[in-house]
Amino acid sequence: MIIKNGLILLPGGLKKCNLEISNGVISKVSRKAIEGNSHNIIDAKGEYVLPGFVDLHTNGIAGFDLTNGFYDFETEDFICDEESYLNGLEIALREYARTGATRVVLTSLAAPLDQLKKVFQYVSKYKSDPAKSPLKEILNGIFVEGTFIKLHDYRGAHNPGYFNEPSTGLFNELQEAAGGLIKIVNVVPEWGDPAFKLIEYLSSRNIVCAAGHTGASGIQYKRAIKNGLKLAVHFLNGPTGSSGKSLGGGGAVETILREADMFVEMISDGYHVDKSYVMDTIKRKGFDKTIAITDSMFAAGFKGLKEFHVLGVNGAVSQNGEYIGITGREHALFGSMLTMDSAFSNILTWLTTPIEGVWNKMHYPLEFEDALIKTSALCSKNPASILGIYKPDRGEELKNYTGSIEPGKSADIIIADIENKGERFQLKIDKVIVQGDLL
Repeated sequence: MIIKNGLILLPGGLKKCNLEISNGVISKVSRKAIEGNSHNIIDAKGEYVLPGFVDLHTNGIAGFDLTNGFYDFETEDFICDEESYLNGLEIALREYARTGATRVVLTSLAAPLDQLKKVFQYVSKYKSDPAKSPLKEILNGIFVEGTFIKLHDYRGAHNPGYFNEPSTGLFNELQEAAGGLIKIVNVVPEWGDPAFKLIEYLSSRNIVCAAGHTGASGIQYKRAIKNGLKLAVHFLNGPTGSSGKSLGGGGAVETILREADMFVEMISDGYHVDKSYVMDTIKRKGFDKTIAITDSMFAAGFKGLKEFHVLGVNGAVSQNGEYIGITGREHALFGSMLTMDSAFSNILTWLTTPIEGVWNKMHYPLEFEDALIKTSALCSKNPASILGIYKPDRGEELKNYTGSIEPGKSADIIIADIENKGERFQLKIDKVIVQGDLL
C-alpha cells in the first residue's frame, strides 16, 4: 500500500510526504514519490495522516461490554453465551476502528469471579484463533479495574459486593483464564500489605500496576509507587481521594501530582473532569505523562438506549446523549459515551483555546501544529509507552510497536480531515489502517 500527498504527523512534526506499507509495517516515508508495484494507492491530498489511537481504558462500545456480553433491547439485559459474546466483540472492535482506535485494552467491572473467568476465556479464545479477522489485532489486552477496589465511598459505578482483597493467587486464576492477556490491574493501596505484595508481583512481570477508586493516604500511595505502581486511573474523576492536610502525606491526588514518574489517564469528555482541571493536570504532569482515555461503556455508539442496569447498578443516558448518570446519585457518572475521535477533537480544541484554570490563572493557546503533536502524544504515544509497545528494547524489531509513524513500526494509521468549526476542531476520519489492513 502507498499513501501519497498526505500531511503526515511524524515524531519531528507535520511533513507533506508519501508513505509505503509492506507486510503490515511502515516500510518507507519520503518526500519523493515512492515507486512500487502496489495496486493499492491512497491519495491523501489535503488530509492528515496520524498514528492510530490507543485507548487504554474502555469497558465496551456499540452494545458490547467486556464483563457482561452483548446488550439485548428486547430483554433489557445482556446475552453472554459464547457465540453472542464473540459476535458482540467483533461488532465492538469494528466500531473502535471506526473511531480511530487501532489498539484497545478492554476493561472489566467488579463482578462475580466465575463470570470474569468465563468472559476472559472467551476473549482469549477469540484472540488466539488464527481464522479471525484483522479486527482482533485491535484487541491489545485486558484491564482488571473493579476486582481489587476496597472502599464503598470510592466505588463509582462498581458494585462493592464483588470487591476482593488483592492476592497473587486470585490474580493468577484470572490471568490463566485470560490466557495471559491481562496487561493492567487496578490495585488500591489502602488494602495495605496485600496490595503492596500484589503490586510488586505484577511489576516484576511487566504488568502495569494502576490505582484509582482509591481513598489511600499519600503515604500509602507513595509506598505503592515504590513497589511498582505507575498509572493513576481516570485521574480527578470522583473516586480519587484528595487532602489538603499535611497529615498522612496528603491524599492520592497530591501524591500523583508530585511523583514525576506517575502516568495519569483522564476521561477527556469535559464532563467527568472539567477542561480547566484537564489543562491544569497537563501543565503539572507534562505532555509525556498524561493519557487520554474514553472509559466508554456499551452505551457509546449504541443508539436508542436510555436506561439500563449493570450488575445491580442503574444508569441513564443524559438528554443530550453525551454522558451517563448513575440513577439516584446526583452528579455521579458511569463510564462515558466518549470515543477516541471525540477525545482527540476535545483536546486539540482545548490546547488551541485560552482556558482559565483552577490551580493556574490561565492556559494560553498553542499554535495548531504544536497542539496537534501534543494531542497525538496523549492519544497514541503515551498510552503505547506505558503498555511497552511504543519503544522496543535494544535489538528488538519495531514491527510489534505502535503509537507513532516511523519506518519499521506497525502500520496503524488514521487518514482524516481536521475541520475548524469556529471555536472547535473536529476530526473527521476517512480511513483506518491496522497492521497494514485497510478497515
